[in-house]
Amino acid sequence: MARCDLLEPQCGRCKKSGIRCSGPKQSAIFVHRHADSFNAHTQRGALIQAYQQRGATMEHSRQFFDTTMLWIRYLRCLLAERQWSSSLTLDENVGLSYKTSYELVYQTLLNDFRPKNRGIFSGDRIEGIGTKHYSNIATCVRALLPLSSLRIPTLDHSLLSLLSLYYGSLHGDAGLEEFAYSSYTIALGQYSLLLNRFLSKDTEVSTPAYQVFVYISISMLMFEHLRAAATQSAEYLPHMQGALAALQACGPQPLLTSCGMQKAFCGLRGVAVFTAIEQREQTFLAEPDWLNIPFENVTKSTRDRLTDIGVHIPNLLQCFDLFSANTTTGYTDRDFETGMSLLTQITDLEQKFEGWLSALETTTSEPLYWSRSLPTTLDRKHHDPECVPKYSNKFHQLVFHSGPVAGLLVHYWSFRLQLGMTSIKLQQSLLSHVGQVPELMLVQEKLSRGLRSQQESADSTAQLILGAEPSLSSCFEGFVCLQPPLRIVTSYFESLNPPLAVI
Repeated sequence: MARCDLLEPQCGRCKKSGIRCSGPKQSAIFVHRHADSFNAHTQRGALIQAYQQRGATMEHSRQFFDTTMLWIRYLRCLLAERQWSSSLTLDENVGLSYKTSYELVYQTLLNDFRPKNRGIFSGDRIEGIGTKHYSNIATCVRALLPLSSLRIPTLDHSLLSLLSLYYGSLHGDAGLEEFAYSSYTIALGQYSLLLNRFLSKDTEVSTPAYQVFVYISISMLMFEHLRAAATQSAEYLPHMQGALAALQACGPQPLLTSCGMQKAFCGLRGVAVFTAIEQREQTFLAEPDWLNIPFENVTKSTRDRLTDIGVHIPNLLQCFDLFSANTTTGYTDRDFETGMSLLTQITDLEQKFEGWLSALETTTSEPLYWSRSLPTTLDRKHHDPECVPKYSNKFHQLVFHSGPVAGLLVHYWSFRLQLGMTSIKLQQSLLSHVGQVPELMLVQEKLSRGLRSQQESADSTAQLILGAEPSLSSCFEGFVCLQPPLRIVTSYFESLNPPLAVI
């Protein structure tokens, strides 16, 4: 027999669903612990819906989250089982057989990944300069392609493995993916020898050799980045740390020697910022030299400017964690000042993000996104036939200006959500202190208003990220782009409530 945890029971709903109830109780744990024990889907749904309406700051947010995460897990399974489908033409020369050679596959892949109309990446298939916001993986690949002319074996094997894995995942080609792993194994062995040379104090490394080493590191890192999208690869983090350590050791100045090096760095930085956020550790990429020197004589893209702001988040997270550890047993006046200073830094960064969004909105006369329920007169010039959203339920109501815009916005929202979560926890901590100090009553009122505003904003932002899922998960490039934001939004929902039973 069920027991209700609602402070204001809605018995009619449960009776209609055939649930027998022994009466309400105060503890808000019943649904979480026992929802999976009901046999009827309608019974589970009724209780879970009641729980959502009681505990969520926005109606149906938990159901929206659970439904979307089920869909994402399904897509990840399809990818792992090589059942992903693409409308892009599969070049017959890439298909592996006894008639094909390593060189033919490599050259065919290089040609297919080069910029062209109806190309591999979504930015190639979108008209209009203002909407060509290439993803981090696209930026990296395009920077690496010209290097094939150098004919450096380790670089060729690393690039071949990256292109093969992307192409194989895109088309669900198991043979090509196995070929990618084989090439990667060869590249990894050769890379280890190079790494030993770079780590040796007796070896002086020339600038060209350093460039090649960084290119190989980035190529192999992107391979791990793609693999992690489907399999949550354990090798990803140590390789990212290794690539960044090599980059940091040589400094930003060598990045100026070529446009390709600058572009490859941009793509790497866009991926690395999310890793630093998850590790909650300060990154050297936020240092002034690394923000400025690699971009001398180069116009930063919209994505570059977003990353410029985002790289400061890991430092704030690390500072917050230290602050929390220092205040577990109580507050001092200095602790309170430190907390208020940290809150000011978060607010300043939020304002910079808002400025970035305002600048993005000026790049087009059309809205960046809108509700699917609204009539629209927009033409189809931004339509990408490869990325057709699959609206899986009534919650998915967002339509985006284009796929690249959706990818850009979901990274922006992820940064905002991560900041919002930190601000909420910080203000809750500060309120626990000021409530005990009568002379800080005005500060308490200000913090309370700020906390309510942040909670509403965070919930709305999480909904926007999940609302972008159909547009992004409809194609492989978007699916890869979506993974770091999903990890952030997952941590947000888990901070609100313990995980519910799978519906």
